[in-house]
Amino acid sequence: MAANRNLDGIHFMLPTPFDSNGEVDTSSFARLVNCARNAGCTGVVTLGVMGEAHRLTDTERGPIIDAVVAACGDDLTVTVGVSAESGRALGSRVKEAQTAGATAVMAAPAKMAKPNSASTFAYYASAQEVTRIPIVVQDLPEQTGVHLDPAFIGKLHKELPDARYLKLEDPPTPQKISRVIEATGGTMGIFGGLGGAFLFEELRRGAVGTMTGFAYPEVLVAIHKYLGGGDIEKARGIFYSWLPLIRYENSAGIGLAIRKEIMKRRGLVETADVRPPSPSIDDLTRAELDDLMHALDLNVSNL
Repeated sequence: MAANRNLDGIHFMLPTPFDSNGEVDTSSFARLVNCARNAGCTGVVTLGVMGEAHRLTDTERGPIIDAVVAACGDDLTVTVGVSAESGRALGSRVKEAQTAGATAVMAAPAKMAKPNSASTFAYYASAQEVTRIPIVVQDLPEQTGVHLDPAFIGKLHKELPDARYLKLEDPPTPQKISRVIEATGGTMGIFGGLGGAFLFEELRRGAVGTMTGFAYPEVLVAIHKYLGGGDIEKARGIFYSWLPLIRYENSAGIGLAIRKEIMKRRGLVETADVRPPSPSIDDLTRAELDDLMHALDLNVSNL
């Protein structure tokens, strides 16, 4: 996969599917990737927060990357999450991903009791030292505790040649997109996230796409397509009609379990299991999801 491939568009954040014994189910990745392909996504992202990367062993990572890269072939880009707790570990994961054929790598800052910009810059510089593919800087302070100021993001983009993209998950995201564009001169590609909850506003602010795992990526692709073609009303209508499910799926704490449940219903994974201590959903939540999905028109062929 070419390192200079344009990443603009919608990227399907893949969960890590598990079988009934709690083992990684690599066979389900083909179905997940085919969903992204048929939806018209630019690519997929694996081993992110949604992929429960922090719940996996180091030995589980390689087979997952290999399965995703093989399923994507030349049709879709593959961005691999490489976030780590040290620059050395980050560099090792970057090398693993690019050797396996990744198109890009995505890294959130290392967690620190007292975050400081010099240490965070050195962390990303460790990735720059070994990478031959683009770096997606993941701005996710809720998980990392590290807040990336737009000026600091601009410094990363200016001084690290491969820090070409930002995955922005620091709400309010539309407003921060405007500030990052100003800080980078509009030369850094910005992706949204957060389940697509602000995709419409993010794209209108100048985002180049999104990287998220909403279980109906066809919807996000359609919104991106219509906005790109200038049909704002069509894009707005699709966004607002699907927003109730986007909102519910994005429930704090149990969003991943809800998302996996929907994917199971779509036939994309064998089980909706998450790896403990990630919380599963209960019967009442499942019933609420039933009610919501029955109330919506889920026919993606109408998009």
